Amino acid sequence: MSNQFSWSQNWYPISPLSYLDASVPTPVTVLGKKLVIWQNKKQQWVVMDDQCPHKLAQLSLGRIEDDGTLMCRHHGWCFNAEGNCTKIPMLEEEARKTACNSSRSQVTVYPTQVKQGLLWVWPDDKTTAFEDCQLKEPAIIPECGLDVTATDWHLLEVPVGYIVSVESSFDPSHAQFLHEGLAGFAPEKAIPITSFKTVGEISAESGFTLKHSGYNIFNKDMEATRQFNPPCCNTTIYRYPNGNMMLAQLYFIPTEPGRCRYISKFITSMNFSQNNFILDRLPQKLKTGFQHLSTYQLSDQDLMVMHAQETLQASLEKPWHKSYFLPAKADIGIITFRQWLDQFAGGKPAWKNVQEKLYQPLTEEQLYERWHRHTKYCPSCRASVDFLGKVETYSRYSIIIFSVLTLLLLLLPISSKLAILSTIIAIVSVLFSFFSDHLHHGFMSGLPKHGLPIRKLYDR
Repeated sequence: MSNQFSWSQNWYPISPLSYLDASVPTPVTVLGKKLVIWQNKKQQWVVMDDQCPHKLAQLSLGRIEDDGTLMCRHHGWCFNAEGNCTKIPMLEEEARKTACNSSRSQVTVYPTQVKQGLLWVWPDDKTTAFEDCQLKEPAIIPECGLDVTATDWHLLEVPVGYIVSVESSFDPSHAQFLHEGLAGFAPEKAIPITSFKTVGEISAESGFTLKHSGYNIFNKDMEATRQFNPPCCNTTIYRYPNGNMMLAQLYFIPTEPGRCRYISKFITSMNFSQNNFILDRLPQKLKTGFQHLSTYQLSDQDLMVMHAQETLQASLEKPWHKSYFLPAKADIGIITFRQWLDQFAGGKPAWKNVQEKLYQPLTEEQLYERWHRHTKYCPSCRASVDFLGKVETYSRYSIIIFSVLTLLLLLLPISSKLAILSTIIAIVSVLFSFFSDHLHHGFMSGLPKHGLPIRKLYDR
């Protein structure tokens, strides 16, 4: 087995199946490589380079034809699931056959598979890729006694990089401080981690496993296991003395320098579900969308710190072990991941066709925007945005209609009760318009729509 990790010769989860629309092509980036996801007539998921060999137009801008091929929107070239060109509208039959048989008209296709509700890709363009991928299995949720289908997958694409993202997932002690005010986290509830150690060997292919004790007064007696399965999986399991368990399956897919795709799932044997009178009566997609809307606070807190961290690291131009001071046992996870990265993986992802640039600080508008982070990918959040847009439109029509009706009723010798009723409906319509607009904005940005454009992340 090689002592060096190959970034391209591995399985990467690129999307939950529930986030994919089989009727349209979907763009995705892995290791700087622009890819397109689409489904052919046999309902097979295909992943290929997102560029037409004709003039390099993005194939993800095209459409899926009735015959199951992917058509380039620019000039109508079509490609099958093997990446072969099947149609060039501007050529006559003989010339078309010659051009379609040329290797220059072909698009590179990558191995894929579906496991545990995720679409996986092997982003290696070697001619042996389809044979090589048979030698490895994706890093899926291990058998641990929990129902892996109990919760849905969640996807984010964030404006911070792979290294700082994975590093944060092996740094549990930050939660009490960075996430103060959420889920019971508070600095005064923190306790020192008394045990944090590696279990077994650290290797290029198998990664490493860590075990540590609790870090707050609520989980002080639990035992945590954090397993890193390269290139992007952190499986964390908390086991409590009373037999309860919590599992976090976290994937950090390096998309391009300064950006990372998160796919996550949280499962527990404990019952944390809460009834909500309004949410419980909504269609499932709307319910899920509004639930997602309530989770941004924690994500924004993470982004705030990680972005600042990346900006400082870029300006210092020092290796991590000279920039960081890590004296506590709680820092063992950070050190272990960084050592694995340096020893086996070249210190960073091996980007394809991407030139790393000097890290540029983001504005708050860029850091806390939500459309490109989650909403545009999530079918539930898109459905919620569409629903809120319709509510806002109908509410505005209602405001106009019932305001005019109220005025007419006041001018005419008709019962004042009708005028009062019309006024109430107009006022309710104003409220519906305001709240739907407010919620709609929440799916687009974390910054307030009115007043100072400052993201408030803490009460104090």
